[in-house]
Amino acid sequence: MGIFDKAGSKRIASIMTEGVNSVVGEKSTFKGEFTTAGSIHINGEFEGKISVGGEVIVSSAARVMGEIEGNSVVISGRVDGNVTAKETLEITRSGRVNGDLTAQRINIEDGAIYHGRVSVQNGNAQPDQQQNS
Repeated sequence: MGIFDKAGSKRIASIMTEGVNSVVGEKSTFKGEFTTAGSIHINGEFEGKISVGGEVIVSSAARVMGEIEGNSVVISGRVDGNVTAKETLEITRSGRVNGDLTAQRINIEDGAIYHGRVSVQNGNAQPDQQQNS
């Protein structure tokens, strides 16, 4: 397993060009709270809360148990917890999410699996202010 996944490789390639500040390695486990103004690429296991100002990439071999918050989020692995992206949230065909999704734009590829609520927001609305029409 390298840095690039077959699933979601275009988006991951774009993010990698811009730079990833932190990596949780394939055979690594992280427990706790992770915060950065930059980006993170998760290849191993993460348990806790991720809060980043940049992008969050969860590769196909990765597993996250906890909450994810980022500017953009790409999920190719498994996430058990709520995911919030200020801009774009993408679940690739190998992605599995059990939790609520919140973002301005959400893309779920054919074959991806998720269980939870979905909230698509414009840049000004807060989740509790949104109304279904």
